[in-house]
Amino acid sequence: MNWRRILVGAFALLAVAGVVGAVVVHRMTTGKLDHGAVFTADSGELAVKPGELFSVEVSAHRVTGQVWSVAEPVPDPTAVQTVGDEYVKNFGLKDLVGATGSAGSGGRYYFVFRAGPNPGRATITLRNPNHTGGAGGSDQGERHYTVEVR
Repeated sequence: MNWRRILVGAFALLAVAGVVGAVVVHRMTTGKLDHGAVFTADSGELAVKPGELFSVEVSAHRVTGQVWSVAEPVPDPTAVQTVGDEYVKNFGLKDLVGATGSAGSGGRYYFVFRAGPNPGRATITLRNPNHTGGAGGSDQGERHYTVEVR
């Protein structure tokens, strides 16, 4: 009878640890902002509906200097409003065991926007001022997106 209680207790403890671990990983890899519809293309045309929340995702290794931002000129605010941006770390097996090395497993920048209330067109330019053309993350120093609100 005692062994049975110990075994049930051990399984319960493992289940709780698994749930807590899953919650921690989820929070580390999803970010705090609502990203809406996510576009992952390197550049190009994006079609959105009036009032739609959307984001542009850019892979990067921030610790190696890949720091992306919205470049000047900012998008036409009558067509696209900037909501915010955030960097979300990737989470791989190496992160789980603590063997991340110097660069870790990188992450993703999310640049979040809301389409204006009326049809229109705007250009979004993202820039990485520290671009070197090296391995990992993006191989571009600048990305251009034409947003069509329709």
